[in-house]
Amino acid sequence: MKPFITSLVFILLLCSYPLADQESEQDFHDAINQAESLGDTLGLSRAWYKLGRYYDQNELLDESNLAMQKALFWAQLSEKNNAIAAVSNYMAANYSMLGKVDSAYKYYHVALSAVQKEGDSLKMAVILMNMSDDFATNAEFVQAVDYALSAIRIKEQAGDSSNLAYFYQKVGEIYKQAGEFDNWERYVLKAYQLRECVDCADVKALAAIYNDLGGLAEKKQQYHLALQYYDTLTAIGKKKDYPNAVGTALINIAQIYKLQGEVDKALQTAQEAITYRIDSPYKNLVIKSLLAELYLLKGSADEALVFAEQNLKISEIAYYPEERMHTQKLLYKIAKTQKDFEKALLWHEAYESLSDSLRNKEVRAQILEMELAYETEKKEQQIALLTVENQLKNQRIKIGVVLLAVMLVLILLIIYILINRKKQAELKENNLKQQVLRAQMNPHFIFNVLGSIQNFVMNNEKNAAVSYLSQFASLTRATLNHSDGDTISLADEIEMLKNHIELEKMRKGNSFDYVLALDENLETEIIQIPPMLVQPFVENAIKHGFAGITYPGFLRINIEDKGEVIEFLIEDNGLGLGQKTSKSKTHVSRAMDIFNKRRKLIQQKYKKEFKFEMINLKDHDPNLSGVKIVIHIPVLNDN
Repeated sequence: MKPFITSLVFILLLCSYPLADQESEQDFHDAINQAESLGDTLGLSRAWYKLGRYYDQNELLDESNLAMQKALFWAQLSEKNNAIAAVSNYMAANYSMLGKVDSAYKYYHVALSAVQKEGDSLKMAVILMNMSDDFATNAEFVQAVDYALSAIRIKEQAGDSSNLAYFYQKVGEIYKQAGEFDNWERYVLKAYQLRECVDCADVKALAAIYNDLGGLAEKKQQYHLALQYYDTLTAIGKKKDYPNAVGTALINIAQIYKLQGEVDKALQTAQEAITYRIDSPYKNLVIKSLLAELYLLKGSADEALVFAEQNLKISEIAYYPEERMHTQKLLYKIAKTQKDFEKALLWHEAYESLSDSLRNKEVRAQILEMELAYETEKKEQQIALLTVENQLKNQRIKIGVVLLAVMLVLILLIIYILINRKKQAELKENNLKQQVLRAQMNPHFIFNVLGSIQNFVMNNEKNAAVSYLSQFASLTRATLNHSDGDTISLADEIEMLKNHIELEKMRKGNSFDYVLALDENLETEIIQIPPMLVQPFVENAIKHGFAGITYPGFLRINIEDKGEVIEFLIEDNGLGLGQKTSKSKTHVSRAMDIFNKRRKLIQQKYKKEFKFEMINLKDHDPNLSGVKIVIHIPVLNDN
């Protein structure tokens, strides 16, 4: 099983200036000239960067780097850290492909410095993983693991899941190259668990994961399971139009057939894999090594030698120590088969030397030490996080208890205030009812009425005495019955008014007359209104309005339905407001004070309109005398 080449994704992740599909070299030079004429430093960086990518895509790496150097110059002049990071990262990847490791690391560090200034930890993780990939390619596994774990640590601490499966897969691949197969499997399985997460694993990451799963099964000689994983890899490649995945799967399937002794089937499959070959030096190395092995197994050492020697001519073999070592081993076997023992010894010594450097025990110990440190740090962070979470949880519980207690106190306080207000309102209402009752049951009125009835009895006017006594009893009973009630029917209110007026008329010796006119549509038995609001004004009209007049008094009471209110109009032909005595004014003032308090209380309690108007008729017409009272009393049936 061979590694799945996907490192290009890491190179492109930071590219912030995409190329248009049909742009030519001249288009980029025109863009450079335009940006130069405008003095646009960032525009110059962008144009040179695009030209550098154009050269790279056309395999002109030296020209690409020259363009990128100019792009970096203008990016640094514009002081745009994102641009500096993108250009430097791309240049580092170019130098890595050219085998100029020192230059690659130099520009990686320039990119790292730029993203650090920008505070972009996620881009830093990408650059670190690129550096890790380069170290692994050059068999510097300690540094590779160090950078790879740093990249993963950044993503995990930032809570960034984007392409995280790919990061895990790449770390696993480094462990595999270093011969740490347990850690390889562990990271591949971590990546596999994220396969359903769209953000965590793109198609290339998914392909790499299934490629590694097949490799693990192959390592355990579970060839049937390995073929299943490679078939899945083939299906992914075809479904997602990703030929690299199909080619890689076919190469690996050919390897399985080889291990199972089916050399012809393996050779046929390897030749099919060539049709899916993309322009990748690594894929060329892998396919040629496989064909060399298969021809050697078929006894065609000369044909095997052709493919093995072709590998040596591929300059990029220097960047892939695993494949270089594998080719050296193949050349040793071929030379041995051809009885060229001198060459066989040379190739065997070269193979052993490279193998020792790749599998150095000290290197593996350092790698394991870093992995242990990473896992220990991760567990310590988890413990610290749990401790902080527990502290925050306890703090939240305490705050919650305090807030609950405060809320409970506030609720109890509000309930107390509302109850207290209700009691105050009830007390005030009861006090007003008592005042109304006292006003209605005025002792002078009672004594005067009783005195008048007594005169009827003494004058032997029994029928009149009985009639007025009955009216007085009815008025007294009604007053007592309705004094503490919230409502009274309009019929009962009218009956009380009639009784009061009749008794006053009797007491005054019929010195005045009255008319009580009702709206014919009034449903007096049904309509409910506040009790005893009109009586004080009727009493004032009779007692004070008619006092001192030398002509017959006349009282008119009109009652009309106004929808939500009942209109009472009380009009007398007395002397009017200006002619009253100080005593009468005091009485009127006290009656008005009680009325206004009751009116305000009713408005607050029932949220109803309550209109009151007192008009001195002489003020409007000098030929008239008396007072007109207009009261709109709210209907309380819906309450």
